Amino acid sequence: MPPAMLGQTAFSPIATLLRDRRFGLLLTGALSLNVVALLLHLPGWECAFFRLTGIPCPGCGLTRACLLLLTGDVPASIRFHAFAPIFIALIAMLITCTLLPKTVTESFINKAETLERRTGITIVILGGLILYWLARLLLFPTAFVQLIRG
Repeated sequence: MPPAMLGQTAFSPIATLLRDRRFGLLLTGALSLNVVALLLHLPGWECAFFRLTGIPCPGCGLTRACLLLLTGDVPASIRFHAFAPIFIALIAMLITCTLLPKTVTESFINKAETLERRTGITIVILGGLILYWLARLLLFPTAFVQLIRG
């Protein structure tokens, strides 16, 4: 698909999430509770998809990968999930846009929306996430499941 056409059909869910302050507060609170639980060595939330099916979902391992990345253990973080840096950036954007005044964040959100619509970056990231998940699932299924189970 030509870039000009992609920009017309691409959607901007990240900008939409950044604008929704109630959802941002809810997600920030839930993430904070999970991180605090894990830092206190309490069990975090299990992946419902993995628990029901025994198959890791595309996001399985992201929480641990993000925590490892935040503590500076990049190799272990990437081993758990290569998309951790992207999710850390998205979470940081969400927290920033949720907690700072709207007058401060509106310009940033507009730029993020323009970027999403012009480049289709969200579709690229989601497509990459699915391809990454399928590769792990099809090429290394046993290692993938063992990694997620801990």
